[in-house]
Amino acid sequence: MICNVLIFVGGYGRRLGNLTKKTPKPLLKFNNVPFIEYLLKKLILLNPKKIIFLSKYKNNLFKKNYHNKKINNTILKCFVEKKKLGTGGSLYHAKRFITNNTLVCNGDTFFELNFKKLNNINLKNNSLHMFLVKNNNYKKNKKLSNLSIKKGKVIVNNNSNLMNSGFYIINKLFIKFLNKKIYSLENLILKKIIEKNLAVGTFKKNLHIDIGTKKNFKYFLKYSKKIKL
Repeated sequence: MICNVLIFVGGYGRRLGNLTKKTPKPLLKFNNVPFIEYLLKKLILLNPKKIIFLSKYKNNLFKKNYHNKKINNTILKCFVEKKKLGTGGSLYHAKRFITNNTLVCNGDTFFELNFKKLNNINLKNNSLHMFLVKNNNYKKNKKLSNLSIKKGKVIVNNNSNLMNSGFYIINKLFIKFLNKKIYSLENLILKKIIEKNLAVGTFKKNLHIDIGTKKNFKYFLKYSKKIKL
């Protein structure tokens, strides 16, 4: 069962230009609804105890709209970084929220997963379950790409077109890989876990899109009209 959900919402979103000068990416509106609401609609299906926003940029907006809010049986919390720490550093300082099991995800990414089924995943002796998707938009970004799955384990494969989705299930074993001086979850921490053969994974064909580029922003603007909130 997923006990807690940690969402990275601290980025500046500079690739979106003026759109994020006053508003963080997860709070940009699509059909008059903040993007994060579309993600929360999915995550709440897990029925977690807590959903924690790991925030920095414009964190007051997250606190104002979501801190201590309750959706069904789930409490929403805002955990604010004192300084910009990157995804790895942010997770280190929020490690007290990591339980068996915890979902970690990016707050600017929409994923059409069957979230209820994620409660059935058992990590056993592994510390990380990664979800891989096809890399259709970030061919040059090596920190996302060149991954594949062999006998259930995530491996590095330079001939693969699969990439890290930014959605993970972790457990308490994951904590030992965290360090307050390691800022990059993607480049350093995940890489180390994969090298130690402690990452299992599944490939998903479901729609996966982040709103961090103007092209993807426009795509989700159209797609979001199909989603009922």
